[in-house]
Order: sequence, then structure tokens, then C-alpha cells
Amino acid sequence: MSRHTGVVRALVLLVASVLLVSGCANIPEESTPHAVRDEKRQTQGAGAIAEPDPNLDPFDLVREFIHKSGNPEAAAMYLTEEAKRDWDGEAAPTVILDTFATVPVREPLPGPDVEDPADDIETVVLQVSPIGRLGSDHAFVGAIGGDEYHVEVRQQANGTWRIAVPPGIVLVPITDFKASYRAVTVYYFDPDLRVTVPDLRYVSAEPVSGLPARVVTVLLSGPSDFMRRSVRSPLEGVGLRTNVVPDQDGTLVVDLKSLGDTALEQREQIAAQIVLSLQTVTSSKLRLLADGQDLIPGRRDWRNGDLKAFDAPTKPDSDQPGLVVANGRIRSLRDGVAVEGPTGNGTYDVVSAAQSIDGEHLAAVVRTAEGPRLRVGEFGGQMQEVNLEARAMTRPTWLVTTSEEVEPTEVWTVADGDVVRVVRTGDGAWKALQVNSSELTDFAPITDLRLSRDGTRAAIVARGRLVMASVVRDQESASLRYPRQLQPANIQQAVGVDWYSQDTLAVATRQAQTPVLSLSVDGLNAQDYDRNNLQLPIKAIAAAPDRNVLVTDSAAVSSASGVGQLWRQHPHGRGANAIPFYPG
Repeated sequence: MSRHTGVVRALVLLVASVLLVSGCANIPEESTPHAVRDEKRQTQGAGAIAEPDPNLDPFDLVREFIHKSGNPEAAAMYLTEEAKRDWDGEAAPTVILDTFATVPVREPLPGPDVEDPADDIETVVLQVSPIGRLGSDHAFVGAIGGDEYHVEVRQQANGTWRIAVPPGIVLVPITDFKASYRAVTVYYFDPDLRVTVPDLRYVSAEPVSGLPARVVTVLLSGPSDFMRRSVRSPLEGVGLRTNVVPDQDGTLVVDLKSLGDTALEQREQIAAQIVLSLQTVTSSKLRLLADGQDLIPGRRDWRNGDLKAFDAPTKPDSDQPGLVVANGRIRSLRDGVAVEGPTGNGTYDVVSAAQSIDGEHLAAVVRTAEGPRLRVGEFGGQMQEVNLEARAMTRPTWLVTTSEEVEPTEVWTVADGDVVRVVRTGDGAWKALQVNSSELTDFAPITDLRLSRDGTRAAIVARGRLVMASVVRDQESASLRYPRQLQPANIQQAVGVDWYSQDTLAVATRQAQTPVLSLSVDGLNAQDYDRNNLQLPIKAIAAAPDRNVLVTDSAAVSSASGVGQLWRQHPHGRGANAIPFYPG
């Protein structure tokens, strides 16, 4: 195998792992796709800024400019001096497929009013397929479609070509984006300030030594636009007193200002935000200061293990193996034995169910002569029927309780297309309240809805599409806001979704090539699960932190420990009509 062939194969595998089925993209028929950069660029030293090859023709010059656009300083070398002054290379980029085209402009028909183009000017038609953009908040927002730009290239006095009129926006192919930007997770808190919530963002990857400072800057700027009304930041209004740099002993110093007489509890939350946000970009100890003094009196240096587990309420206990609904009864996935009480002994004909994260409560959609009804109660005990009539209800999903002293008080479902939350009243009854989901009208009808285990987001399946929405609470009301379709080009036949972690989804589809996949919460990064041993189609999916992913196919319930692992039939899955579920 030649060295060039190896490079091509490696890049093709990388593109496939990120974009799933890139063949779905809308690439014009007359274009010439170029998915692989030339070998010279592959071997060029990291961070090196070099003049463009003087032998590049206008079309290759534009292609190279697009590949360089993740590095504004390098990309500027491809512009005329006048264009450099007007081009905002630091603008948030639009991410495109690696397969884009540069083709000649279509020549106009001859006529008396048509002027001959100048010999030193060439118009290159740049055809791209966007997959999303990076917002000013450093968060990724998915998109779909095809765009075309007319790029004017001029020949310089020395015979080389330079771009005089570049595209009006910064376009970066996905592979170059991943090389130029680093995915980082910054942390905020749920509205009750008890559970940490991850917020996925992207910052420049180079220079590596400045990564911690860039992450802290993003953290202090506040939550992303999508999460801004769903989370709270104890760091709001706080700034940096000094630059984020290593001390003489290599300890990374973060010195804050404007804390004043901030209470100890808030300072502990601030420490958690900083330590968790920096955990993937530095292995150094952290020195957290406020106005030059220890942020927490008596504790100067920090590592991840020094924090209390703020995310513990989002993780089911290890002694909860999961449950399954089969033939109208709920059974344990540990041994297949029916659970105690009316949901396991046949009193209720259970259609679907959800267990609270603490394991103490159940919500079950049961079949009755009048249609499906929702019942809620303690695990193994009697369950109250909620005053909620509907012809169809989705599988319930619980809101996290952030205090060990407080029992779960809220469960959601979708009843005849309306998103409903059922809340515990002061007298112990359960009352149905409608959730404002007017922004989801274009995505209706909803067939699956799963609240994140921190309660700040909802993953939704609607007409085969996968949608993410922000959960916004305003006093006694709740609404689903800012819906975003994830992987719109590649996920069009979704049937189910669940939360593998606070920022990762497990998705089931009816697509033969991608029946099960793992997806980042913003939709940018996707990985396919192995299809071997599955008997399609997939009907249901369940996931939870530190648990195997479970799916129901046309034969049985199967389990896989991760992407790339083989599916194995679960010994207590109870057949092709079973619906497995974990607490949450």
C-alpha cells in the first residue's frame, strides 16, 4: 500500500465515523468532489504558516483556502492584500462536508452586450453542503442544505493567483474543523443549584498551552444560547483577576475577582464548575483563588477527585439492573421475575413504564377499555390514576429529584400530541399540567420524549426526526424551547432515543445501515453501533450511565456494552414485543 493510499483510507474512515452516511448529502452532479487534501498539507508541520504553492490554479487555490480556513492566519495568505483587510477570518465558521467542489462559472451565451472577461480574473463557483455552524457562543448548531458561492480570483503581477472576493462567511470542512477546534465541556447547574449540567462548546485547538485559558473564558461567558434559560451559573458576574497560567511549580492558577462575600456553598459550586470544565484540557493541579486568596479557605490546590459528586442524582444506583414491560407486566432484568404489586401481578395491563432515578417510584401507561391511562405510585405499591384522557400516550419519563430528602414529584408524557407533566400536589395526589411546546409544532407528532437525567433538556422523536429541546421553567410553568433537529441529513427514521449520559444519546432507527448509534448532545459527533447479531428493525431502546445499551429488535431484547461491541440477546429480555427501560 502506498503512503498516499494510506492517507486517503485514514481520512475516509474518519469522515465515515463522523458523518454516518455522507452519501446522503446534496452534491451537485456537475461538481468535482475533493474529500482528501493534498499530501503536502498532510505532512506540513503543525502550526506552520507558508505561502500558497505558486503553481496553484484558481480552482485548487480556492480548495486550499477552504481547507486552511480553520486557521485564519494561514487562510489569509490566499487573499489579495485588499481582501485581507475586509475578510473576517475570526468569525464563527460554518462547518461543511469534506466533499465540496470548485467548478468554472457557467459561461453566458454570446451576445452583443456580453463583455469578454479579463484574462487576469477568474470566477470560481464553490459548491458546499453545510452540516452546521459554530455560534458566537462557541456551540454547534446543525443545519442541512446546499450552498453556492462565486469566488473571484485575480492573477498577481508575479503570476500567482490570489482570492479577491472570498465567500462572505468562513467555511471549514468537518475534518479541518476537528483539527482546528477542540470540543470541550463546560459545566453549569440545574435551576435548583444541586446538579452539574454539561454544556458542549468548541474552542481553538492551538496553541495547546492556551487551552485552559480559552476554556475558562468560555465558562465565564455563561451558558450557550440553547442552555441559557435552562441552567444557572454561580459564576455569573465573576471575572478573572489574572491570566490563567501555570505557576512556577506547574500548578495552573485561576484567580477570580468580584466574589466579595460570596457564601461558602456558592464557592464550592464555583470550584466544581472550574475543575470539571478543565478536567479534559489539563492534567495539572489547579490553584483556585479569589482576589489572590484561596477560593475555599484552607484548600488551595484541586483535582477532580477533590469534588463531591454533584452529578450523583443523575446516575441510577448500581443495584438497579433495569426493568422490562412484556405481556402487560413489569419484570426485573436481573432475573426475569415480575415485580411486586399491580404492575407485576397482572392487575394492570401495562403498555409502557418508567422508574424514577432513585428507584422508589413507577409511572405506567396501562391499557383500559376507555383507552390508555397513566398511573403513578410507589414501586411495588398501589398506583393512582391520573386524570388524563387520551387515545395515545408515550412512554413516561421522570424529572430528577435533586435532594435525598425529597421524593420524585414530576413525570412527563405526550398525550395525543400534547406534552404533559404530571406533578404531585400537596395532598399527595397527581395532577396533569400542559407543557408549552408551541415551538415544536413543525415537528409534530411526537412519538418519544425523554427528559435528560438532569432535567434541563428533552430528546424527542417526531416523524422520524431526532430533536433536542431546552426545558425552561418559569415559576410554576414549564416549556420546551429552542428545538434543534440533530443530524437532519442522516437521521430520518428514528424510532426511539434515551440518555446514555448527560451529554450523549443512544438512538434507534429503522435505517438498515445505522440501526443504533451514539450521538453527542449537539448532534455533531456520531458513532454507529455494530449491526451484527441484530434482527432488524429496531423497535425500542434504553440507555443509562454505566449500563449496557438495550434494544428490542424483531426477535428479542439485546444488549451491547458499547460502540463496536457485539450485541447479545438478554437472558431476561422477554421477546420481540418487550420494552426495556432504566431508571429515568
